[in-house]
Amino acid sequence: MTEAHATTIPLPRPTGASVLVPVDVDAAVDGARMLVALHERVERQFDAYETAEGSHAAQHQAVGAITSALATHVAVEDELLYPAVRAHTGRHDGEINRQLQQDHLLDLLLVELGGMIPGDRGYDAKVRVLMQVFRQHARDAEALLLPAERETLGRRLLERVGQLEGRPRRGW
Repeated sequence: MTEAHATTIPLPRPTGASVLVPVDVDAAVDGARMLVALHERVERQFDAYETAEGSHAAQHQAVGAITSALATHVAVEDELLYPAVRAHTGRHDGEINRQLQQDHLLDLLLVELGGMIPGDRGYDAKVRVLMQVFRQHARDAEALLLPAERETLGRRLLERVGQLEGRPRRGW
């Protein structure tokens, strides 16, 4: 995705396609690293989909995991990231609006995929468009985060991820 990925903490790979690995607690020290960790978790689910080629059951399971990872991702960006960026500067309003529209497009693609099965015509193409939109969205979102808000936002992001996924906040 971006150069920032070279500096992120490696996370363990899930053993099953539907397993969401908790976001690394150490990443919470820095909001940008936390955001990158959330993006990488979605990427791991994309990898599971690509690995499942030829197995409709495994592809269906991977899309379920993609949906779960993206639901958390979209919620924390919409609730925490974009308001934090807006609070520090109004210069990014156009970019934030574009990011919100990309989130909406991701949601629409997931709704459409939810009404399909892997053997349906256009299913794989729709998943690939989802991947493409997400990857552009992730690059753009990572570029928005200002250094001044990284630590505070990182802790808030970690706490919200735990709430969304039913896990208590750890390590504080």
